[in-house]
Amino acid sequence: MKDSMDKESLVELFIIETNQLIEQLELIIIKCEKQSDLSYNDINDIFRIMHTIKGSASMMVFINIASLAHSIEDLFYYIREHKNKKYDFQNVYNLVLDFTDFIKDEILKLENNKAPDGDCSYIMEKSKNILQELQNIPDAEIA
Repeated sequence: MKDSMDKESLVELFIIETNQLIEQLELIIIKCEKQSDLSYNDINDIFRIMHTIKGSASMMVFINIASLAHSIEDLFYYIREHKNKKYDFQNVYNLVLDFTDFIKDEILKLENNKAPDGDCSYIMEKSKNILQELQNIPDAEIA
């Protein structure tokens, strides 16, 4: 009985924390879209959010959530390390919004005592394609 109560408490904590992170993520993306800019601080914040969701989901053995967060974390790691590339980030914004929609659906399942078992392969493929596009863009010369 104690183990199931502990598991329920951990799931509840995961839901609360992840909902807060998703809310932060959406605010960042909306701001970036309005400003048509993805600042270095925004990139770091998004990377940190993905890293936290990945770690929490891994700990809870929510593999699809962890894998998807890892995929997008990798993308933002690359963006952070290659900040001098010129790229239209609209596809990145859309990807992050797809991620938030997917996570919201998975959280809803958890809130209804169901397994978070959604198929995120299409979003992971989208993330992989965007990363490849970015890797093919030459670094901009710094003036």
